[in-house]
Amino acid sequence: MNNCFKFKKFTIKQENSVFKVGTDGVLLGCLANISNAYNLLDVGTGTGLLSLISAQRNPSISIIAIDSEVEAASLAKENCSKSSFSKNIRVIHEDLNNYSSDFPFDYIICNPPFFKTSKQLHQKHPVARHQIKFSYDLLFTKAKEIIAKNGKLGLIFPIDGEKEVLSKGESNHFYPERMVYISGIKNGRFKRIFTEFSLNKKEILTDSIYIEESPRVWSSKYKNLTTDFYL
Repeated sequence: MNNCFKFKKFTIKQENSVFKVGTDGVLLGCLANISNAYNLLDVGTGTGLLSLISAQRNPSISIIAIDSEVEAASLAKENCSKSSFSKNIRVIHEDLNNYSSDFPFDYIICNPPFFKTSKQLHQKHPVARHQIKFSYDLLFTKAKEIIAKNGKLGLIFPIDGEKEVLSKGESNHFYPERMVYISGIKNGRFKRIFTEFSLNKKEILTDSIYIEESPRVWSSKYKNLTTDFYL
């Protein structure tokens, strides 16, 4: 089995112990408004996908990527070091709870674990898929400490978690300013939400996107969004 996912300008080496490249991560990386960001923090970097997408989209950006799992941090470091964007990215094996920064971040990006901790943990990726070391309270609390005054926090999460995530954000003075509702196929139900938060209350811009026009046929909107990345 091929353990590499090839994009146009970088390649992601994948391992069974680290959650692999998925559509959610690609969408998050492509939707994030990082054009004016100088410093970016990638929380729970995994393979390094979000850092590499961000570095390609904004060549001037400086990225710190952290992951609590040593296997993930090692893999992300390898993937980033072998890319042409290696000078833009520093990978650190660190838990968000223990991370501190000497400077504020213009953008914080995170593809968080989706599922509540339970006895039915994902066998291969319990930390990446379940909220074992992660919580939204921790993310928003920590983000508030290290985000710039006009910085943004970009997340993608299941539609079922919308009320909870927005509530926890607001309790930490993070307010949604942009929300993109995502469905897998045309006329299908929304399954994910990309949300961009800031510390300033603004009118919320909303949009939607579906990934497939029909089975295995990408929608034009999705193709346009990801055209710089997929082969």
